[in-house]
Amino acid sequence: MNFKEMVDEDLDLFFNSDEIGEKIIFEGEEIIVIKSSETFRTKYKGKAEDMGIYTNGICISIRKIDFPLSLAPNDRVIIDDESYKILDIEDLGNTYRIDIATNYR
Repeated sequence: MNFKEMVDEDLDLFFNSDEIGEKIIFEGEEIIVIKSSETFRTKYKGKAEDMGIYTNGICISIRKIDFPLSLAPNDRVIIDDESYKILDIEDLGNTYRIDIATNYR
């Protein structure tokens, strides 16, 4: 088994709703993501005034196979019937980390 195969196996554990993952409705599709409000607060601490946003947001990690390729920063997405604006999308190999914010100004 190579490293990529080992990472893929670990993703199945992390993105399991009985373990770390959480089921959400992302753009009308039920998927499992990993949410981190702490990562969002840390990344955007002190930047709220410069960005002109109220930093009520979250970082979600999503498997690439579950992510619509047509989405990009500044797009709006609906997650669990709430509108969010994508601030950043970071490619982490087999996953993306997406920074999303509500109350974007």
